[in-house]
Amino acid sequence: MKVDLHLHTTFSDGSLTPEQVVDTANSLNLRAIAITDHDTVDGIVPAIERAKIYRNFEVVPGIEINSFYCEEEVHILGYYIDYWSTTLRSALKVMQKERIERVKKIIEKLQKLGVEITFEEVEAKASGLSIGRPHIAMALIEKKIVSSVEEAFQLYLGPGKPAYVPREKLSPYHAVDLIKKSGGITVLAHPGMLKNQVIVKSLIDYGVHGIEVYHKEHDEEKVKYFKNLAKKYGLLMTGGSDCHGKPLIMGSQPVPYKYVVQLKHFKNTNK
Repeated sequence: MKVDLHLHTTFSDGSLTPEQVVDTANSLNLRAIAITDHDTVDGIVPAIERAKIYRNFEVVPGIEINSFYCEEEVHILGYYIDYWSTTLRSALKVMQKERIERVKKIIEKLQKLGVEITFEEVEAKASGLSIGRPHIAMALIEKKIVSSVEEAFQLYLGPGKPAYVPREKLSPYHAVDLIKKSGGITVLAHPGMLKNQVIVKSLIDYGVHGIEVYHKEHDEEKVKYFKNLAKKYGLLMTGGSDCHGKPLIMGSQPVPYKYVVQLKHFKNTNK
């Protein structure tokens, strides 16, 4: 009874629609999944509706909010959020507008570098409003300017590269507050990927509800470390593949269904 609590769809930067994510997860005999698109909740309802055709299969409504701490990206996951919350949706609308402005600035830089690319070409790669650098990379691949997303980031889009534009600096504390205000459970995503581990303890002290123990970038040593950290501070544990579609790594992490049970119990006892 495995689950995958970290999945992305075409509504952010994934290559599978919410319906395809659900179908794939069911074919892999997963018991539950969480839709955790970046800065958007638009993929949740399509996934929940699709899941109704299957027995004993759950979709956990979630989100992954991108934030910054000391110039490093920190991702905060939210589970069992009220995805109709006006507070949440208003905040996400501002984030989406900022994403669009950032993409336009990156495209301007690329054009000045002699790269022929338009906003319309990038926009066509995004199914939802959560548009970002991966969609620019997809457009560059289609135009045969680069051969892969990795190459696009290495040559143009990564920090320090000629077309890089930094994001607006939303703090992880603000992200935690936003998820809590929408009734959600806050979880620090892939903590093992953080260069500055100070933020992990800082967020625990701030009141984050849990940490993502299992992740594709966590080796056995990191899994053990974060499990012990969760037990030490009484935190919820989650895990997922962080699958964006291709390569298909969905369900690759050994995440037990009991983590979903614990999330639901926490939600029901902290209303």
